Amino acid sequence: MTTITYLDQRRPGASSKPRNSSPHQAMSLFERAIAAWHRRKTERMLEGLPQEIRKDIGWPTTIGK
Repeated sequence: MTTITYLDQRRPGASSKPRNSSPHQAMSLFERAIAAWHRRKTERMLEGLPQEIRKDIGWPTTIGK
């Protein structure tokens, strides 16, 4: 299983202050869930590619040397 680590990519101009209102918290939670779903979907697609293509694009293979 491959693990991908993403850096915090805040939108330009976004405030770094924590939001205290529940609609914002709910939206933030929803946005994070959607982003995680997209990451998992992309990982599954990349893991499904043939080993030669993964090697060409620099994606780590699960098969040892």
